[in-house]
Amino acid sequence: MSDEPIPESTAEVVESWNVPAGAAVAQRIRSNILVAIGRGLDDPQLVADLAVGPLVMAFGRLEVELADARRRIDELERALRAGES
Repeated sequence: MSDEPIPESTAEVVESWNVPAGAAVAQRIRSNILVAIGRGLDDPQLVADLAVGPLVMAFGRLEVELADARRRIDELERALRAGES
């Protein structure tokens, strides 16, 4: 069994999300959800709904950035191979 306290409210659940330092988008999503909860929008289903849109947008940015990084890696590898010839 874990010695961690069990969250008793929706806000405590959201506050318990371990968002890494430097994850600005994830921190903003969490902060915005906590603001909504503070304004009385604390239904767990609503909280989930509030999180989905920003998560999809963040995932989309990550997907685009990953594709760009792959393209740049391919270009660098081609340049290295051309330099070895």
